[in-house]
Amino acid sequence: MLSNKAEDFLLKLRIELLFRGKDEADINAIEEELRDHITTAESKGDNIDELLNTPIKTYADTFSKELKLTQGMYKYIGYIISFMLLMAIIPRMLDNSFQLTLALILYIIFIFVGSLFATLFLVKKVLLKWGDSKITYTIVGCVSVITFGIFILCEFLVRDHPIFTLWRPSENVNFIIGISLLVVTIIACFLLKQKYFAFIILLISLPNLIGKLFVGGDYTNKNFLLVSSIILIVISWGFIITLLVQYWRDKKSNNSTDS
Repeated sequence: MLSNKAEDFLLKLRIELLFRGKDEADINAIEEELRDHITTAESKGDNIDELLNTPIKTYADTFSKELKLTQGMYKYIGYIISFMLLMAIIPRMLDNSFQLTLALILYIIFIFVGSLFATLFLVKKVLLKWGDSKITYTIVGCVSVITFGIFILCEFLVRDHPIFTLWRPSENVNFIIGISLLVVTIIACFLLKQKYFAFIILLISLPNLIGKLFVGGDYTNKNFLLVSSIILIVISWGFIITLLVQYWRDKKSNNSTDS
């Protein structure tokens, strides 16, 4: 078993190479080779401080030119950006609050897409500095809460301050385009083997979709808001309970393994 310092070194090297767009299979091969080398050295009592104290970027440079580039990570980021755009548009269309405004465009570009790249950059910096530690989880958790709060604040600002309206579709047009985009998105997610994204977009859209189908009207209708809010609460609690049950099962499984 490797020392914490060695595990931290391997983790940081993996992150650096991944963010450089290197193929994950090649990274796994390098990590396994280094892991075997460090394990053997530590078991013999050899001093490997020179290796573990080497700056991560400097050590990654020795492999970077030899490793081929892959589109895997960038393609996944492309999936996330496309998904975030649809996530901002589809629920709005289903509750008839969608209007193509200058404020919405700025919101998508600077808050949705901008926050993604800012978060990735921050996570990389934090992981390379502190590795897999409590400080890392604390910082990432705080940033996530702050980002979520900014999203909520901007949602209100976009609705109340459109700046300039480019297109205001009718209720029927909103619903037809919204439901079409939802179906196409779910099918595309399954074809791309991204079932998790399909599940998320369905959960986000379900409250407005059920409210529309069973009550009619839109986000200005009190009954629509009541039904969609109840569905949202039920889904939220279902998600929380699922996470707690999974956590309890994993903890029970780990305890059984240890004993």
